[in-house]
Amino acid sequence: MSEVAERLRALLLRVQQAHQRALEDRAVAPRLKALRAWQARRLAATYTDLQTSKRFSAACTFFLSDLYGEGEFDDRDRQVERVVPIMLKLLPAGVLYSLARAIELNAVSQELDYAMAAALPLRCTSADQISADDYAVAYSQSATDRQRRHQLALLLVLGRELDRLVRKPMLKDLLSLCRWPAKLAGLGALQSFLERGFDAFGKLHGAGPFLDTILQRERVFMGEQRARAG
Repeated sequence: MSEVAERLRALLLRVQQAHQRALEDRAVAPRLKALRAWQARRLAATYTDLQTSKRFSAACTFFLSDLYGEGEFDDRDRQVERVVPIMLKLLPAGVLYSLARAIELNAVSQELDYAMAAALPLRCTSADQISADDYAVAYSQSATDRQRRHQLALLLVLGRELDRLVRKPMLKDLLSLCRWPAKLAGLGALQSFLERGFDAFGKLHGAGPFLDTILQRERVFMGEQRARAG
């Protein structure tokens, strides 16, 4: 088995385990749902200007909805598991490693969200019940700065990889050719994810300013949480 195949399978197992733990822990589940809604609001507010920018809108939506937001990615990840042997034959290593990084980001985000939800007060069962102080304390108690920085680094490295990949027209053509076979095979979620990523970053015409903005604002947010938690 190749290195990338082993990596994909290991990461998919990690995602499955994180998802299963969240499903089985009924005490944490309401707080986890509330936390993800709260975070979706925060991200939308933090990046309103990028979402309304012609240049940055598609990439911002892709990052917030597909990579860093509150969505569930079970269908996509199950489909990756099903087609790993085919993907290894058809897709370039760069695409496979970027997909693996996206799945790793999903796994890390699920793990951090679960730990943070468990640290929230029991009353926090809706986004409106989570105060800024509740969030900051749980944020600080549930993970180290190193873990948070790793999550952000995954996001930024993935963005740089996508920026490089979209400069290769043959890759986009390959994805387009796979569209109908993927849908017929029940792999629509995975195909859609890949196409949205390529389309979004293709519209950036260079991802540097977009990624720099995310880095700066998320660093500020991290600092604010540490300061508020004391």
